[in-house]
Amino acid sequence: MLLPLFGEDTEKQAAHDKENKNLLHRGDRLMHVVQFKNGSTPIELISRTTVPGPERQLVEAFIAYVPGCLRWTAGAVAVFHEPQLESGFPDLVVVHYRPERFRQWPKVRFGLEPLDLKVLHHLHQVGGADATHLMKKLGLDAKRLLSSIERLTDARLVGRSGGAWCTEPLCRTFGVQDIVAIEAKIKNWRDAFHQGRLNQWFASESYILSPVEKPRRQVLERAWRFGVGIYLVNGEHVRRVCSARKTRIPLCYGSWLFNEWVGRYLHRRLL
Repeated sequence: MLLPLFGEDTEKQAAHDKENKNLLHRGDRLMHVVQFKNGSTPIELISRTTVPGPERQLVEAFIAYVPGCLRWTAGAVAVFHEPQLESGFPDLVVVHYRPERFRQWPKVRFGLEPLDLKVLHHLHQVGGADATHLMKKLGLDAKRLLSSIERLTDARLVGRSGGAWCTEPLCRTFGVQDIVAIEAKIKNWRDAFHQGRLNQWFASESYILSPVEKPRRQVLERAWRFGVGIYLVNGEHVRRVCSARKTRIPLCYGSWLFNEWVGRYLHRRLL
């Protein structure tokens, strides 16, 4: 069963999704799961075309166990295949979110730009700031900053308090609970750890996906040192041999991007 669009009946939703060939869906007994392959123009998501091969097979095998292998039992899940980010194209990003936090979604929020999310996250980090601070810290001129603040205000993400711009409470604006980045590698552990650490800039947890049966001790020690977890996929089994370090999100504007993609998908009837 798919998660209904807010304000739209199930029959209309099914017809809408049938027409959109860029969105592939699958269900889970306890949780709703939606997959995004090849991007999605309506939500401004760009993805790299997946290339068939051993690593892609590894990813597909892992997906069959989502969300169970991640030990989530409530909420909903969005799976992004090779989404385009500032740092590149992670193989897989699995997002766990709370649908009820997306019920309020002004249509103007579809028009937010990456710059707006950078301003939003900075305000979230510092707890509020005036225009002078924002221009200095973010390297923006007054015109660009004012335009961004206006869009964020119209989207009900930012407000004014005591001469400073402040974000609305996170429980009203950020519905994502976990962002798990997955990097699949057949045997090149150096590249796997490099990408795994790179993914930590936006993800709450970063994992390497490998088909090996038993990683060497040096590999496990490196994983522990870097805070990057390891999942092993062998035949019909998925096993976590090392847990990733978990970090509170949002970590950066990249975390907000996934939040916005989920929200735009849920409210795409507004377009």
